[in-house]
Amino acid sequence: MIVESQRRLAAEILGVGKNRIIFDKNKIEDIKKAITRFDIKELIKEGTIKVKIRKKAEAKKTERGRGTGSRRMRVTRRKERYVKKIRKLRKYIQEIYDKKVIDNKEKKHLRTMAKAGELRSLRHLQDHLIGMNKKLPEKNEKVTQGSVQKKKAK
Repeated sequence: MIVESQRRLAAEILGVGKNRIIFDKNKIEDIKKAITRFDIKELIKEGTIKVKIRKKAEAKKTERGRGTGSRRMRVTRRKERYVKKIRKLRKYIQEIYDKKVIDNKEKKHLRTMAKAGELRSLRHLQDHLIGMNKKLPEKNEKVTQGSVQKKKAK
């Protein structure tokens, strides 16, 4: 089955690589007889010669693969987002530790979970604490940075 020159011509005409050209196996004799570009174009119109569709291109046509998970993000942006989240979580963990809601062992465990990325957000941390049967401090009972320093000084 010597159809390499026909494959090359079809690839040039369609503007794709040679590996993406598919021949109809039932009409191989017609393809072998096609010598000129005009003959190849006719076979393409008939549907004897086709192009293999790439899956990713197909997915893009149907609007798939365009969500936030498929988008590339700069490392600095990713790191900034991580730092912002981890600072918030660590601050809250310290706050509930100062309120004696958790002990030192639990504090270390929660900080490790935050660092490992197991806690998605502050709300997720609070849900985890509720699952541990811990009573969370009220919103108006927030500990400020100054009051933490005063406790340490005492």
